[in-house]
Amino acid sequence: MEQKDSSAGPLRGLAGRMVDAVVAPLVQPVMDAVDVDGVVDRIDVDELLARIDVDELLARIDVDALIARIDVDGLVARVDIDGLVARVDLNELLDRVDLDRLMARIDVNALMERVDVNSLMARTELGEVIARSTTGVFGQLVDAVRMAVMSLDLALHGLAARVLRRGDPSAQTGPGGIEVQSAVWRLRPQDRAVALQGRYAGAVSRFLAFLLDVAVLGAVFAMLGVLTTEALRIVANVSWSSADHRLLVSVLYVLWQLLYFAGLTAGTGRTIGKAVLGVFVVQEDGTPVTPRGAVLRTIAFPVSFLLFGAGFLLGVVRRDRRQLHDLVGGTAVVYAWDAETARLRAGTHTAAA
Repeated sequence: MEQKDSSAGPLRGLAGRMVDAVVAPLVQPVMDAVDVDGVVDRIDVDELLARIDVDELLARIDVDALIARIDVDGLVARVDIDGLVARVDLNELLDRVDLDRLMARIDVNALMERVDVNSLMARTELGEVIARSTTGVFGQLVDAVRMAVMSLDLALHGLAARVLRRGDPSAQTGPGGIEVQSAVWRLRPQDRAVALQGRYAGAVSRFLAFLLDVAVLGAVFAMLGVLTTEALRIVANVSWSSADHRLLVSVLYVLWQLLYFAGLTAGTGRTIGKAVLGVFVVQEDGTPVTPRGAVLRTIAFPVSFLLFGAGFLLGVVRRDRRQLHDLVGGTAVVYAWDAETARLRAGTHTAAA
């Protein structure tokens, strides 16, 4: 067996050489005579591809091994980014973008929820722009007065709550089911002002607003009286003195007060005094005040003065801080001023200092 195997190698080698010597001279001329291009042209590529099982072919490819052999860094290094970008027609690319379809797929609410507004304001000059657009000695003074008066409101009503042994004296509510905002004393004045917007306004704010309205009423009425007297003297050559017509002047003053309070409240929800102190009249459910509510509360306003101002004191002991004329007119008074801008303005000036 071993002898037969040892001689098989040389025999096969000799046979191979003999076959090459005989076959090669015959095959080579045949191969040279074959028109390879013609053969390729006669191949039906579509039929050939149709007979290929692509799924089976892909299943036999080891993708991981293929990717492992790719030099990604070298491939990226060979890419001419500038040349690639230069060949991109941006106008044509933008024309092919369906903006309506793209916008329809964007969840704007989710996008806005992910925006950190405070961080955004801190990293931009938007807060400073707002502060500059609304800054001024008068604006800063009004902000300071409103915040100080809010603190007095909380102190007064907190004292009343303790005397009446009523829960948390710092709890603040508002009309229309506004949630309770507790522990407002722990906040900075600027943050406290923002937190109290929409909550029932306190008695101090309302009283100071009334005093300011009285001053405005008297000044405007006196100015109108002087203008009327001078007009009668110049145009009609009539000398008219208010001291000689006190009853008429009193009736006119009452009508002027009715027009001032009811007209401004029905039209804008606030008088001049309320606008300065940052308070606003609404219906008891939080909706805008109606003309009927404005007129009724104005007519009932003098009644609140009776019995040593018991109608006003009613607003100190009530949780909703509504006074007698509010109950008659079905109205309420809430804080309503741009406290957010005041906070931005205060933050900008603090940073600048």
